[in-house]
Amino acid sequence: MKLSDHDLRQLDEARLDQLSEADLRAVSRSLLADLKEARDRLNRTPSNSSVPPSSRPVWAKPATIEAAEEEEVEVGAAEPTTPAADTADEAPPSAPPAGQPSPGRKPGKQPGAPGHGRTQKLVIDQAIDHRPDRCALCARILDADAPAVAFTGWDEIDVAELPDGNAGLKLQVIRHRLYEITCPCGHHTRASVYRGEDHGLWDQVEICEWRLVGARLAALIVYLKQTMRLSYRLIREFLWDLLGLHLSLGTLDQTVRESARAAEALEAPLMAEIRQAALVYADETPWPESALVLYLWVLMSTQTVVYLIGPRSREIPANALGEDFAGWLMSDGYSVYRAWRRRLRCWAHLLRKAQGLSDSTDAGVAAIGQALLDSLSGLMDAIYAARAANPEPGSLMASQADALERLKTQCETHRDSSHPALRAFSRELLYDWEAIMRPVEDPLLPLTNNAAESALRPAVIQRRLMGGTRCESGSRSFALLASVMATCRRRGASAWRYLATVIAAARKGLAIPALPPAMAPA
Repeated sequence: MKLSDHDLRQLDEARLDQLSEADLRAVSRSLLADLKEARDRLNRTPSNSSVPPSSRPVWAKPATIEAAEEEEVEVGAAEPTTPAADTADEAPPSAPPAGQPSPGRKPGKQPGAPGHGRTQKLVIDQAIDHRPDRCALCARILDADAPAVAFTGWDEIDVAELPDGNAGLKLQVIRHRLYEITCPCGHHTRASVYRGEDHGLWDQVEICEWRLVGARLAALIVYLKQTMRLSYRLIREFLWDLLGLHLSLGTLDQTVRESARAAEALEAPLMAEIRQAALVYADETPWPESALVLYLWVLMSTQTVVYLIGPRSREIPANALGEDFAGWLMSDGYSVYRAWRRRLRCWAHLLRKAQGLSDSTDAGVAAIGQALLDSLSGLMDAIYAARAANPEPGSLMASQADALERLKTQCETHRDSSHPALRAFSRELLYDWEAIMRPVEDPLLPLTNNAAESALRPAVIQRRLMGGTRCESGSRSFALLASVMATCRRRGASAWRYLATVIAAARKGLAIPALPPAMAPA
Protein backbone atom coordinates (compact mmCIF):
# COMPACT_ATOMS: atom_id res chain seq x y z
CA MET A 1 0.00 0.00 0.00
CA LYS A 2 1.40 3.38 -1.04
CA LEU A 3 1.74 6.25 1.39
CA SER A 4 -0.03 9.43 0.27
CA ASP A 5 1.15 12.99 0.93
CA HIS A 6 -1.44 13.14 3.69
CA ASP A 7 0.13 10.04 5.30
CA LEU A 8 3.67 11.40 5.02
CA ARG A 9 2.70 14.68 6.71
CA GLN A 10 1.74 12.68 9.81
CA LEU A 11 5.08 10.87 10.00
CA ASP A 12 8.06 12.25 11.88
CA GLU A 13 10.78 10.80 14.12
CA ALA A 14 8.59 10.91 17.22
CA ARG A 15 5.82 8.97 15.46
CA LEU A 16 8.25 6.35 14.21
CA ASP A 17 9.62 5.86 17.74
CA GLN A 18 6.13 4.93 18.91
CA LEU A 19 5.74 2.10 16.37
CA SER A 20 6.40 -1.55 17.18
CA GLU A 21 9.08 -3.50 15.36
CA ALA A 22 6.49 -5.21 13.17
CA ASP A 23 4.84 -1.90 12.28
CA LEU A 24 8.23 -0.36 11.51
CA ARG A 25 9.01 -3.19 9.10
CA ALA A 26 5.66 -2.66 7.37
CA VAL A 27 6.26 1.08 7.08
CA SER A 28 9.80 0.45 5.83
CA ARG A 29 8.50 -1.83 3.09
CA SER A 30 6.06 0.88 1.96
CA LEU A 31 8.76 3.55 2.06
CA LEU A 32 11.17 1.29 0.17
CA ALA A 33 8.62 0.69 -2.57
CA ASP A 34 7.89 4.41 -2.84
CA LEU A 35 11.60 5.26 -2.90
CA LYS A 36 12.36 2.77 -5.65
CA GLU A 37 9.47 4.04 -7.76
CA ALA A 38 10.53 7.67 -7.23
CA ARG A 39 14.18 6.87 -8.01
CA ASP A 40 13.16 5.01 -11.18
CA ARG A 41 11.18 8.05 -12.29
CA LEU A 42 14.15 10.33 -11.62
CA ASN A 43 16.43 8.04 -13.61
CA ARG A 44 14.22 8.08 -16.70
CA THR A 45 16.12 9.65 -19.61
CA PRO A 46 15.66 9.84 -23.38
CA SER A 47 18.06 6.89 -23.56
CA ASN A 48 16.01 4.47 -21.43
CA SER A 49 12.40 5.62 -21.84
CA SER A 50 10.01 7.46 -24.12
CA VAL A 51 10.90 10.78 -22.48
CA PRO A 52 11.64 13.31 -25.27
CA PRO A 53 15.28 14.40 -25.75
CA SER A 54 14.33 18.01 -24.96
CA SER A 55 13.61 17.01 -21.34
CA ARG A 56 17.24 16.20 -20.65
CA PRO A 57 18.88 18.82 -18.38
CA VAL A 58 21.20 21.18 -20.25
CA TRP A 59 24.22 19.97 -18.29
CA ALA A 60 23.47 16.38 -19.37
CA LYS A 61 23.16 17.09 -23.09
CA PRO A 62 25.21 14.83 -25.40
CA ALA A 63 28.72 16.16 -25.81
CA THR A 64 28.71 15.72 -29.57
CA ILE A 65 26.21 15.89 -32.39
CA GLU A 66 26.91 12.23 -33.16
CA ALA A 67 25.89 11.23 -29.64
CA ALA A 68 22.70 13.24 -29.94
CA GLU A 69 21.87 11.53 -33.21
CA GLU A 70 22.40 8.14 -31.63
CA GLU A 71 19.72 8.97 -29.07
CA GLU A 72 17.20 9.38 -31.86
CA VAL A 73 17.63 5.71 -32.90
CA GLU A 74 14.68 3.65 -31.70
CA VAL A 75 15.56 1.38 -28.79
CA GLY A 76 15.68 -2.25 -29.93
CA ALA A 77 16.09 -1.44 -33.62
CA ALA A 78 18.44 -3.76 -35.41
CA GLU A 79 21.74 -2.19 -36.37
CA PRO A 80 22.75 -2.45 -40.02
CA THR A 81 25.43 -5.05 -40.56
CA THR A 82 28.02 -5.34 -43.27
CA PRO A 83 28.86 -8.88 -44.42
CA ALA A 84 32.50 -9.71 -43.90
CA ALA A 85 34.65 -10.63 -46.88
CA ASP A 86 35.00 -14.40 -47.35
CA THR A 87 38.42 -14.19 -48.89
CA ALA A 88 41.43 -12.14 -47.92
CA ASP A 89 42.21 -11.17 -51.50
CA GLU A 90 38.85 -9.54 -52.11
CA ALA A 91 39.52 -5.99 -53.31
CA PRO A 92 37.89 -3.12 -51.39
CA PRO A 93 35.40 -0.99 -53.29
CA SER A 94 37.07 1.74 -55.31
CA ALA A 95 34.30 4.27 -54.57
CA PRO A 96 31.87 4.82 -51.71
CA PRO A 97 28.28 3.62 -52.07
CA ALA A 98 25.91 5.84 -54.00
CA GLY A 99 24.71 8.84 -52.04
CA GLN A 100 27.73 8.92 -49.72
CA PRO A 101 30.50 11.52 -50.21
CA SER A 102 34.00 10.26 -50.80
CA PRO A 103 36.57 10.81 -48.02
CA GLY A 104 37.95 14.34 -48.06
CA ARG A 105 35.22 15.65 -50.31
CA LYS A 106 33.84 19.03 -49.25
CA PRO A 107 30.07 19.30 -48.82
CA GLY A 108 28.02 21.25 -51.31
CA LYS A 109 28.43 21.93 -55.00
CA GLN A 110 31.62 20.46 -56.47
CA PRO A 111 33.85 22.29 -58.97
CA GLY A 112 32.63 21.70 -62.51
CA ALA A 113 29.17 20.54 -61.47
CA PRO A 114 26.28 22.19 -63.35
CA GLY A 115 24.58 24.95 -61.41
CA HIS A 116 20.89 25.54 -60.87
CA GLY A 117 19.27 28.91 -61.49
CA ARG A 118 15.81 30.24 -60.79
CA THR A 119 13.09 28.55 -62.76
CA GLN A 120 10.27 30.88 -61.69
CA LYS A 121 9.86 33.74 -64.17
CA LEU A 122 8.24 36.89 -62.82
CA VAL A 123 6.86 39.90 -64.66
CA ILE A 124 9.00 43.04 -64.37
CA ASP A 125 7.02 45.88 -62.77
CA GLN A 126 9.65 48.60 -62.78
CA ALA A 127 13.11 49.31 -64.15
CA ILE A 128 15.78 51.38 -62.43
CA ASP A 129 18.87 52.52 -64.36
CA HIS A 130 22.20 53.03 -62.60
CA ARG A 131 24.58 55.34 -64.52
CA PRO A 132 28.02 56.50 -63.42
CA ASP A 133 28.08 60.21 -62.58
CA ARG A 134 31.84 60.79 -62.71
CA CYS A 135 34.68 59.44 -64.84
CA ALA A 136 36.77 56.92 -62.93
CA LEU A 137 39.96 58.13 -64.65
CA CYS A 138 39.81 61.92 -64.92
CA ALA A 139 37.02 62.53 -62.36
CA ARG A 140 35.10 64.62 -64.90
CA ILE A 141 31.35 64.86 -64.26
CA LEU A 142 29.61 62.81 -66.93
CA ASP A 143 26.69 64.17 -68.90
CA ALA A 144 23.44 62.60 -67.71
CA ASP A 145 22.20 62.46 -71.33
CA ALA A 146 25.41 60.96 -72.74
CA PRO A 147 25.00 57.68 -74.68
CA ALA A 148 25.18 54.70 -72.36
CA VAL A 149 25.28 50.94 -72.81
CA ALA A 150 23.77 48.50 -70.33
CA PHE A 151 26.31 45.81 -69.48
CA THR A 152 24.70 43.87 -66.62
CA GLY A 153 21.93 44.01 -64.02
CA TRP A 154 19.80 42.08 -61.57
CA ASP A 155 16.18 41.60 -60.60
CA GLU A 156 14.95 42.49 -57.10
CA ILE A 157 11.72 41.21 -55.54
CA ASP A 158 10.30 43.42 -52.83
CA VAL A 159 7.11 44.28 -50.96
CA ALA A 160 5.53 47.27 -52.67
CA GLU A 161 4.66 50.46 -50.82
CA LEU A 162 0.87 50.71 -50.97
CA PRO A 163 -0.99 54.04 -51.00
CA ASP A 164 -2.50 55.15 -47.70
CA GLY A 165 -5.77 53.40 -47.03
CA ASN A 166 -4.86 50.26 -49.02
CA ALA A 167 -4.46 47.06 -47.03
CA GLY A 168 -2.57 43.88 -47.85
CA LEU A 169 0.79 42.78 -49.23
CA LYS A 170 1.83 43.11 -52.85
CA LEU A 171 5.11 42.01 -54.38
CA GLN A 172 6.83 43.93 -57.13
CA VAL A 173 9.77 42.97 -59.33
CA ILE A 174 12.33 45.70 -60.03
CA ARG A 175 14.94 45.27 -62.75
CA HIS A 176 18.18 47.13 -61.96
CA ARG A 177 20.36 47.90 -64.99
CA LEU A 178 23.98 49.02 -64.75
CA TYR A 179 25.26 51.24 -67.57
CA GLU A 180 28.64 52.09 -69.05
CA ILE A 181 29.43 55.62 -70.32
CA THR A 182 32.42 56.74 -72.39
CA CYS A 183 34.08 59.91 -71.11
CA PRO A 184 35.44 62.53 -73.57
CA CYS A 185 38.87 61.50 -72.31
CA GLY A 186 38.22 58.09 -73.84
CA HIS A 187 37.85 56.13 -70.61
CA HIS A 188 34.88 53.75 -70.27
CA THR A 189 33.33 54.10 -66.80
CA ARG A 190 30.87 51.60 -65.46
CA ALA A 191 28.29 52.06 -62.72
CA SER A 192 28.90 49.93 -59.64
CA VAL A 193 26.93 48.85 -56.58
CA TYR A 194 27.91 49.15 -52.93
CA ARG A 195 29.56 46.13 -51.33
CA GLY A 196 30.37 46.12 -47.64
CA GLU A 197 33.79 45.20 -46.34
CA ASP A 198 34.55 41.68 -45.15
CA HIS A 199 34.06 40.98 -41.47
CA GLY A 200 35.50 38.13 -39.43
CA LEU A 201 32.25 36.95 -37.86
CA TRP A 202 30.24 37.59 -41.02
CA ASP A 203 32.76 36.06 -43.41
CA GLN A 204 30.00 34.43 -45.48
CA VAL A 205 27.48 37.27 -45.15
CA GLU A 206 27.86 40.12 -47.61
CA ILE A 207 26.10 43.47 -47.37
CA CYS A 208 25.32 44.43 -50.95
CA GLU A 209 22.74 46.18 -53.12
CA TRP A 210 22.82 43.31 -55.60
CA ARG A 211 20.17 41.16 -53.97
CA LEU A 212 17.21 39.16 -55.20
CA VAL A 213 15.33 39.83 -51.95
CA GLY A 214 14.51 43.50 -51.43
CA ALA A 215 14.81 45.28 -48.08
CA ARG A 216 11.09 45.20 -47.20
CA LEU A 217 10.77 41.54 -48.20
CA ALA A 218 13.91 40.77 -46.19
CA ALA A 219 12.38 42.45 -43.14
CA LEU A 220 9.19 40.40 -43.65
CA ILE A 221 11.22 37.17 -43.71
CA VAL A 222 12.96 38.20 -40.47
CA TYR A 223 9.58 39.01 -38.93
CA LEU A 224 8.26 35.54 -39.82
CA LYS A 225 11.40 33.94 -38.43
CA GLN A 226 11.81 35.93 -35.21
CA THR A 227 8.32 36.99 -34.19
CA MET A 228 6.16 34.26 -35.74
CA ARG A 229 8.82 31.62 -34.97
CA LEU A 230 8.46 29.85 -38.32
CA SER A 231 11.10 27.50 -39.69
CA TYR A 232 12.67 28.27 -43.06
CA ARG A 233 10.56 25.54 -44.66
CA LEU A 234 7.36 27.05 -43.30
CA ILE A 235 8.45 30.54 -44.41
CA ARG A 236 9.06 29.18 -47.90
CA GLU A 237 5.61 27.58 -47.84
CA PHE A 238 4.05 30.84 -46.63
CA LEU A 239 5.66 32.86 -49.42
CA TRP A 240 4.59 30.35 -52.06
CA ASP A 241 1.01 29.75 -50.85
CA LEU A 242 0.10 33.35 -50.03
CA LEU A 243 2.34 35.44 -52.27
CA GLY A 244 3.17 33.07 -55.13
CA LEU A 245 6.93 33.47 -54.63
CA HIS A 246 9.44 30.64 -54.56
CA LEU A 247 12.68 31.17 -52.63
CA SER A 248 15.26 28.56 -51.67
CA LEU A 249 16.10 27.71 -48.07
CA GLY A 250 19.62 29.03 -48.61
CA THR A 251 18.29 32.40 -49.80
CA LEU A 252 16.08 32.67 -46.71
CA ASP A 253 18.98 31.87 -44.36
CA GLN A 254 21.29 34.30 -46.14
CA THR A 255 18.63 37.01 -45.93
CA VAL A 256 18.24 36.63 -42.16
CA ARG A 257 21.99 36.71 -41.58
CA GLU A 258 22.44 39.76 -43.81
CA SER A 259 19.66 41.52 -41.91
CA ALA A 260 21.43 40.75 -38.63
CA ARG A 261 24.69 42.16 -39.96
CA ALA A 262 22.85 45.31 -41.01
CA ALA A 263 21.37 45.60 -37.49
CA GLU A 264 24.75 45.13 -35.81
CA ALA A 265 25.33 48.90 -35.83
CA LEU A 266 22.32 49.27 -33.50
CA GLU A 267 23.91 47.27 -30.70
CA ALA A 268 25.98 50.22 -29.43
CA PRO A 269 23.02 52.65 -29.05
CA LEU A 270 20.93 49.88 -27.45
CA MET A 271 23.68 49.22 -24.91
CA ALA A 272 24.07 52.94 -24.24
CA GLU A 273 20.37 53.26 -23.42
CA ILE A 274 20.48 50.25 -21.08
CA ARG A 275 23.47 51.70 -19.21
CA GLN A 276 21.64 55.01 -18.71
CA ALA A 277 18.39 53.44 -17.53
CA ALA A 278 17.17 54.06 -14.00
CA LEU A 279 15.97 50.46 -13.66
CA VAL A 280 17.12 47.34 -15.54
CA TYR A 281 15.54 43.89 -15.33
CA ALA A 282 17.92 40.95 -15.91
CA ASP A 283 17.44 37.24 -16.40
CA GLU A 284 18.98 34.31 -18.29
CA THR A 285 17.96 30.94 -19.72
CA PRO A 286 19.92 28.05 -21.28
CA TRP A 287 20.63 28.36 -25.00
CA PRO A 288 22.33 25.51 -26.92
CA GLU A 289 24.78 26.45 -29.66
CA SER A 290 25.50 23.20 -31.47
CA ALA A 291 27.31 21.08 -28.83
CA LEU A 292 27.93 24.07 -26.50
CA VAL A 293 25.61 24.93 -23.64
CA LEU A 294 25.41 28.74 -23.50
CA TYR A 295 22.86 31.10 -22.00
CA LEU A 296 20.55 33.70 -23.48
CA TRP A 297 20.64 36.83 -21.32
CA VAL A 298 18.11 39.65 -21.39
CA LEU A 299 18.62 43.17 -20.03
CA MET A 300 15.63 45.44 -20.35
CA SER A 301 14.39 48.83 -19.27
CA THR A 302 10.98 50.37 -19.81
CA GLN A 303 11.79 51.19 -23.47
CA THR A 304 14.80 49.07 -24.46
CA VAL A 305 15.54 45.35 -24.67
CA VAL A 306 18.96 43.76 -25.25
CA TYR A 307 19.57 40.03 -25.74
CA LEU A 308 23.02 38.47 -25.45
CA ILE A 309 24.20 34.88 -25.88
CA GLY A 310 27.25 33.69 -23.97
CA PRO A 311 28.42 31.73 -20.93
CA ARG A 312 26.61 31.92 -17.59
CA SER A 313 29.14 34.15 -15.90
CA ARG A 314 29.27 37.65 -14.42
CA GLU A 315 31.28 38.78 -17.44
CA ILE A 316 28.17 39.04 -19.64
CA PRO A 317 26.10 41.49 -17.51
CA ALA A 318 29.26 43.29 -16.35
CA ASN A 319 30.37 44.05 -19.92
CA ALA A 320 26.85 45.02 -20.93
CA LEU A 321 26.13 47.38 -18.03
CA GLY A 322 29.64 48.77 -17.72
CA GLU A 323 31.37 50.14 -14.65
CA ASP A 324 29.33 53.37 -14.52
CA PHE A 325 25.86 51.84 -14.33
CA ALA A 326 24.06 53.76 -11.56
CA GLY A 327 20.52 52.43 -11.84
CA TRP A 328 18.68 49.68 -10.00
CA LEU A 329 19.24 46.09 -11.14
CA MET A 330 16.30 43.72 -10.62
CA SER A 331 17.17 40.02 -10.72
CA ASP A 332 16.56 36.62 -9.22
CA GLY A 333 18.87 35.04 -6.65
CA TYR A 334 21.68 34.06 -9.04
CA SER A 335 24.93 34.87 -7.27
CA VAL A 336 26.58 36.82 -10.13
CA TYR A 337 24.13 39.70 -9.65
CA ARG A 338 25.37 40.28 -6.10
CA ALA A 339 28.27 42.28 -7.51
CA TRP A 340 25.89 45.25 -8.01
CA ARG A 341 25.29 47.36 -4.94
CA ARG A 342 21.99 48.88 -6.12
CA ARG A 343 20.21 45.58 -6.52
CA LEU A 344 16.62 44.40 -6.09
CA ARG A 345 15.44 40.83 -5.54
CA CYS A 346 12.40 39.26 -7.14
CA TRP A 347 9.79 38.47 -4.49
CA ALA A 348 7.94 36.04 -6.75
CA HIS A 349 10.87 33.62 -6.50
CA LEU A 350 10.92 33.96 -2.72
CA LEU A 351 7.19 33.36 -2.40
CA ARG A 352 7.46 30.21 -4.50
CA LYS A 353 10.24 28.88 -2.29
CA ALA A 354 8.23 29.64 0.84
CA GLN A 355 5.23 27.92 -0.74
CA GLY A 356 7.40 24.89 -1.42
CA LEU A 357 8.38 24.71 2.25
CA SER A 358 4.75 25.01 3.34
CA ASP A 359 3.90 22.08 1.05
CA SER A 360 6.57 19.88 2.65
CA THR A 361 5.60 16.41 3.88
CA ASP A 362 7.48 17.25 7.09
CA ALA A 363 4.79 18.76 9.30
CA GLY A 364 7.27 20.87 11.25
CA VAL A 365 8.91 22.30 8.15
CA ALA A 366 5.48 22.91 6.61
CA ALA A 367 4.42 24.99 9.62
CA ILE A 368 7.61 27.08 9.49
CA GLY A 369 7.25 27.51 5.73
CA GLN A 370 3.68 28.73 6.16
CA ALA A 371 4.82 31.25 8.76
CA LEU A 372 7.53 32.56 6.41
CA LEU A 373 5.02 32.71 3.56
CA ASP A 374 2.55 34.67 5.71
CA SER A 375 5.27 37.14 6.73
CA LEU A 376 6.36 37.80 3.13
CA SER A 377 2.77 38.02 1.88
CA GLY A 378 1.88 40.49 4.63
CA LEU A 379 4.82 42.71 3.74
CA MET A 380 3.90 42.58 0.05
CA ASP A 381 0.31 43.62 0.81
CA ALA A 382 1.63 46.51 2.86
CA ILE A 383 3.86 47.65 0.00
CA TYR A 384 0.96 47.63 -2.47
CA ALA A 385 -1.22 49.55 -0.02
CA ALA A 386 1.55 52.11 0.52
CA ARG A 387 1.83 52.72 -3.23
CA ALA A 388 -1.80 53.71 -3.37
CA ALA A 389 -1.52 55.94 -0.29
CA ASN A 390 1.73 57.62 -1.43
CA PRO A 391 3.27 57.84 2.08
CA GLU A 392 6.33 59.76 3.19
CA PRO A 393 9.71 58.07 2.45
CA GLY A 394 10.65 55.65 5.23
CA SER A 395 7.21 55.63 6.85
CA LEU A 396 6.45 52.07 5.72
CA MET A 397 9.71 50.83 7.17
CA ALA A 398 8.71 52.25 10.55
CA SER A 399 5.17 50.85 10.49
CA GLN A 400 6.41 47.38 9.48
CA ALA A 401 9.32 47.26 11.93
CA ASP A 402 7.72 44.51 14.03
CA ALA A 403 6.91 42.39 10.97
CA LEU A 404 10.45 42.78 9.65
CA GLU A 405 11.95 41.86 13.01
CA ARG A 406 9.67 38.82 13.27
CA LEU A 407 10.69 37.60 9.80
CA LYS A 408 14.36 38.13 10.52
CA THR A 409 14.09 36.24 13.80
CA GLN A 410 12.46 33.32 11.99
CA CYS A 411 15.37 33.22 9.55
CA GLU A 412 17.97 33.45 12.32
CA THR A 413 16.26 30.61 14.19
CA HIS A 414 16.32 28.22 11.24
CA ARG A 415 19.55 29.18 9.48
CA ASP A 416 21.16 26.01 10.87
CA SER A 417 18.12 23.76 10.47
CA SER A 418 18.71 20.09 9.64
CA HIS A 419 16.23 20.44 6.77
CA PRO A 420 18.33 21.50 3.74
CA ALA A 421 15.64 23.52 1.94
CA LEU A 422 14.62 25.42 5.09
CA ARG A 423 18.26 26.08 5.97
CA ALA A 424 19.07 27.33 2.45
CA PHE A 425 16.00 29.60 2.27
CA SER A 426 16.66 31.13 5.71
CA ARG A 427 20.25 31.88 4.80
CA GLU A 428 19.23 33.30 1.43
CA LEU A 429 16.88 35.80 3.08
CA LEU A 430 19.53 36.85 5.58
CA TYR A 431 22.30 37.11 2.99
CA ASP A 432 20.23 39.28 0.63
CA TRP A 433 18.22 41.08 3.31
CA GLU A 434 18.97 44.61 2.09
CA ALA A 435 18.25 43.83 -1.58
CA ILE A 436 15.02 42.04 -0.67
CA MET A 437 13.67 44.67 1.70
CA ARG A 438 14.41 47.76 -0.39
CA PRO A 439 10.78 47.98 -1.61
CA VAL A 440 9.79 48.37 2.05
CA GLU A 441 11.99 51.47 2.19
CA ASP A 442 10.68 52.74 -1.17
CA PRO A 443 7.33 51.14 -2.12
CA LEU A 444 7.57 52.50 -5.68
CA LEU A 445 10.41 50.08 -6.48
CA PRO A 446 9.29 46.91 -8.32
CA LEU A 447 8.70 43.67 -6.42
CA THR A 448 9.12 41.11 -9.19
CA ASN A 449 11.30 40.33 -12.18
CA ASN A 450 8.29 39.37 -14.30
CA ALA A 451 9.24 41.84 -17.06
CA ALA A 452 12.52 40.03 -17.81
CA GLU A 453 10.92 36.61 -17.54
CA SER A 454 8.19 37.65 -19.98
CA ALA A 455 10.84 38.95 -22.37
CA LEU A 456 12.57 35.55 -22.30
CA ARG A 457 9.39 33.54 -22.83
CA PRO A 458 9.24 33.97 -26.66
CA ALA A 459 12.91 32.98 -26.88
CA VAL A 460 12.27 29.87 -24.78
CA ILE A 461 9.50 28.85 -27.19
CA GLN A 462 11.86 29.51 -30.10
CA ARG A 463 14.55 27.37 -28.42
CA ARG A 464 12.14 24.47 -28.03
CA LEU A 465 11.09 24.73 -31.66
CA MET A 466 14.51 24.99 -33.29
CA GLY A 467 16.81 23.60 -30.58
CA GLY A 468 18.98 26.69 -30.27
CA THR A 469 21.53 27.75 -32.89
CA ARG A 470 24.36 25.96 -34.66
CA CYS A 471 27.19 28.47 -34.81
CA GLU A 472 28.44 31.75 -33.38
CA SER A 473 27.10 33.84 -36.24
CA GLY A 474 23.68 32.18 -35.86
CA SER A 475 23.60 33.05 -32.16
CA ARG A 476 24.71 36.59 -32.94
CA SER A 477 22.00 36.94 -35.59
CA PHE A 478 19.28 35.74 -33.24
CA ALA A 479 20.30 38.04 -30.37
CA LEU A 480 20.71 41.16 -32.54
CA LEU A 481 17.42 40.79 -34.39
CA ALA A 482 15.53 39.87 -31.21
CA SER A 483 16.91 43.01 -29.50
CA VAL A 484 15.85 45.34 -32.31
CA MET A 485 12.39 43.84 -32.74
CA ALA A 486 11.62 43.66 -29.01
CA THR A 487 12.74 47.28 -28.55
CA CYS A 488 10.49 48.44 -31.41
CA ARG A 489 7.61 46.54 -29.86
CA ARG A 490 8.07 48.21 -26.47
CA ARG A 491 8.14 51.61 -28.17
CA GLY A 492 4.98 51.01 -30.15
CA ALA A 493 6.82 51.11 -33.50
CA SER A 494 6.57 48.69 -36.43
CA ALA A 495 9.57 46.37 -36.21
CA TRP A 496 9.06 45.28 -39.82
CA ARG A 497 9.03 48.81 -41.27
CA TYR A 498 11.96 50.00 -39.17
CA LEU A 499 14.10 46.96 -39.96
CA ALA A 500 13.39 47.45 -43.67
CA THR A 501 14.87 50.97 -43.48
CA VAL A 502 17.90 49.59 -41.63
CA ILE A 503 18.54 46.92 -44.28
CA ALA A 504 18.05 49.39 -47.14
CA ALA A 505 20.53 51.87 -45.63
CA ALA A 506 23.14 49.21 -44.87
CA ARG A 507 22.99 47.86 -48.43
CA LYS A 508 23.85 51.31 -49.76
CA GLY A 509 26.53 52.05 -47.19
CA LEU A 510 24.50 54.87 -45.64
CA ALA A 511 24.12 55.77 -41.96
CA ILE A 512 21.75 53.44 -40.13
CA PRO A 513 18.47 55.16 -39.13
CA ALA A 514 18.17 55.96 -35.43
CA LEU A 515 16.05 53.73 -33.22
CA PRO A 516 12.37 54.66 -32.98
CA PRO A 517 11.85 57.33 -30.31
CA ALA A 518 10.89 56.19 -26.85
CA MET A 519 7.27 56.79 -25.90
CA ALA A 520 6.53 59.39 -23.26
CA PRO A 521 5.37 57.84 -19.96
CA ALA A 522 1.62 57.75 -19.57
